[in-house]
Amino acid sequence: MKVIAKSLTVLLAAGICASVMLRAGGTSAAQQASLPEGPGNDVAQTSCLACHGAEPILQQHLPRAKWQAEVEKMERWGAEVPPDKKASLIDYLAASFGDHRIIPPKQAGALRDGAGVDVLRDSCLACHGSEPITQQRLTAAQWTREIDKMIGWGADVPPNKKKALIDYLAKNFPSNK
Repeated sequence: MKVIAKSLTVLLAAGICASVMLRAGGTSAAQQASLPEGPGNDVAQTSCLACHGAEPILQQHLPRAKWQAEVEKMERWGAEVPPDKKASLIDYLAASFGDHRIIPPKQAGALRDGAGVDVLRDSCLACHGSEPITQQRLTAAQWTREIDKMIGWGADVPPNKKKALIDYLAKNFPSNK
């Protein structure tokens, strides 16, 4: 029994190591191709894509000050950004993924009018279209967690308008359960 348990432990450890090595080697080229070229791209490749794919970067469009806050948050979470390259990284992110206030919904009329839709347009559509919202069906508690997650990722939801946004989402995109 001890031999079998030890063999399983060794196989599990080998599998984890192989998975990590494949991930490190297998996604780097795809991630590099995902970010646009430009001064600072090399820092993004080594500092950002060391922990996550390009998607969280590609989905955000922030002004320079918010990119700076995002980079500093990632540093607190363990990202290694060389101090002499930090400004270059922030400049790259701001130039490549700069602020734009509203991405028009791809589906005309996808958002119903009502109390809170203005918050949704200002806060949510500043980073993505309406599809990630209109395709979800969540309870008020689940919408609250989703909004809190987005705020954590940098969404600008004024505290005094958060409840109106959640109420709008829960009313117009309720859970089917």
